[in-house]
Amino acid sequence: MASDTFLYFAYGSNLLKKRIHINNPTAVFIGIGKLNEHQLDFIKYSENWRGSSATIIPTQDHYIWGAIWRLHNNDMKSLDRQEGVDTNWYFPKSVEVVTPEGEKLKCRTYQQTINPPLRAPGEELPIERRPSSTYMDCIIKGAVECNLPEDYIVKLKKIPHNGQKASQKMIDQLNL
Repeated sequence: MASDTFLYFAYGSNLLKKRIHINNPTAVFIGIGKLNEHQLDFIKYSENWRGSSATIIPTQDHYIWGAIWRLHNNDMKSLDRQEGVDTNWYFPKSVEVVTPEGEKLKCRTYQQTINPPLRAPGEELPIERRPSSTYMDCIIKGAVECNLPEDYIVKLKKIPHNGQKASQKMIDQLNL
């Protein structure tokens, strides 16, 4: 891998190619991967999305599928800014992602600084932690676009939303 690039594992809105390219024009889709021992969840309310944004929580016996992007190092600042690293919304972390072919890749990803309490199996996402319908549409369209496994997409489609639409600015940027 070129020393002037890094790999990024996206599991939320940056699954959607149009979304990641808004702030990160050098992003090139490499493929998909699975982050083991982590669970997808939602906690912190985003005014732009008008609902909670996605995070990952280290959790045994769980996994998350996502997109692997190669970005130029110059985009790291804009990606950090988009993820709210400067405002302590998310922090970057290095994770090992496994491709469908079994290759292990070191990727940068982001986890929220506040972790929600773990939900019991089958426990529904509380209303105050639900993402907006626009945010979930973005994630699901991105998951389909990246060709994530069908059973994982079905799981994403079952995540309840809060009935809200994102801000008009966000909707316009995404053409959703």
